[in-house]
Amino acid sequence: MIGRRALLRAMAALGAAGLAPGAGLALLGCGRDDALLRALRDFFADREAARAVGAEILALDPELASPRVPVDRIVRRRGPEWSALAERDPERLAEAVRAQHRADFADDRVVAVRGWVLSQTEACLLAFAALGG
Repeated sequence: MIGRRALLRAMAALGAAGLAPGAGLALLGCGRDDALLRALRDFFADREAARAVGAEILALDPELASPRVPVDRIVRRRGPEWSALAERDPERLAEAVRAQHRADFADDRVVAVRGWVLSQTEACLLAFAALGG
């Protein structure tokens, strides 16, 4: 079980940490390394807290257990644009993800997890972190 402080640390990392560099993640369905997938998987600075919350989200929405599903829900048809940003300007990608997170709240695209209200973008990022091991 994850406590409120661990969840708050993970959420604070969304706003403060941006994209942290990390170990490679194979492109879904391919054998090559992909900067966008790596950036999404490593979005949260506190990876253990992100995985713990992500596991809770996966239990609530088993459809997210296929890595392609949370990625598709995060990227929302902006794959080429966001892949280019991941390669050349990770800070702009982080801001685009944070802007989408804010838009989710504005448009009531939210998910309730143990009494917390998360944006759909956050929930998918956390689920993907849990899958990315």
